[in-house]
Amino acid sequence: MSEQPDIHLLIVDDDERIRGLLQKFLARHGFWVTAARDGAHARRLLAGLEFDLIVMDVMMPGEDGVSLTRDLRTSMDTPIL
Repeated sequence: MSEQPDIHLLIVDDDERIRGLLQKFLARHGFWVTAARDGAHARRLLAGLEFDLIVMDVMMPGEDGVSLTRDLRTSMDTPIL
């Protein structure tokens, strides 16, 4: 049985192709990766899981990455790219 990777990343991107490619690439390189399709999905995941790094798309429908990042900064200090 293999161990769970130590570093948990959250990918937030509305483009399914980019999200999938990033998730596969990072998982292959030893990261535990969770993906969200938009800001609302990311908020639900953040309410129940802890992440070491968030990779955030800037331009998304609904809540964009900039406003989500600003809001997250008020309550958490997880690094965001």
